[in-house]
Amino acid sequence: MTATMTDRSLRLSAALLALLSMPAFAQAPAAQTSAAQVTGAQSVPIPRERVTLRCQDSYFRSVRENFLLADETYPRCTLRLRLALRERWPGARTFYVLPRVTASLYVKGGGRSNQNEGRWVPLAPIVNPGRDPLHRAVPAADYGAVELQTSFGQLATQAGGGHPDTVSAGGKLTVCAAPVSAGEDACKTFDVAARYRVYTR
Repeated sequence: MTATMTDRSLRLSAALLALLSMPAFAQAPAAQTSAAQVTGAQSVPIPRERVTLRCQDSYFRSVRENFLLADETYPRCTLRLRLALRERWPGARTFYVLPRVTASLYVKGGGRSNQNEGRWVPLAPIVNPGRDPLHRAVPAADYGAVELQTSFGQLATQAGGGHPDTVSAGGKLTVCAAPVSAGEDACKTFDVAARYRVYTR
């Protein structure tokens, strides 16, 4: 169990380094799409109502959806993105999910100069579940929504003496499909931008 957790932590750390260093758009592993093809298309914003954050507290196993509590500890959270991929690419396809999404915490107070000023604190990358955080293949027949995972820990601790106010999930998600027909876009990039309030009991 310890070896498995360590291996997972190393993969998440590697994912964070990759997110900070990789170019704006990634290449699909099986679609063999050139970077020019991917970057040439304009990214599509995901409507806020199609993005859901769900976290489970480690103590009582309480599930929080689209809000968080400062004193709870969240070892695993799921960001669910309801994208119409099968409508965009109908038929028997494979979708390749390449996330470059991160979570940040807005903290009020706790600063050295001004107790009223706020600051954003990086939390964690939001990545694919499984062994490869940055690449995932999903058969179209099994697709329901894109689900990414992350770990926040305890937000009160992450705030470092300040007041945790808001969690932001933001970045870009590229989805590629294979096979593609003539005239179809092989990949599409989506803008992820959602914020969730943090409450104190």
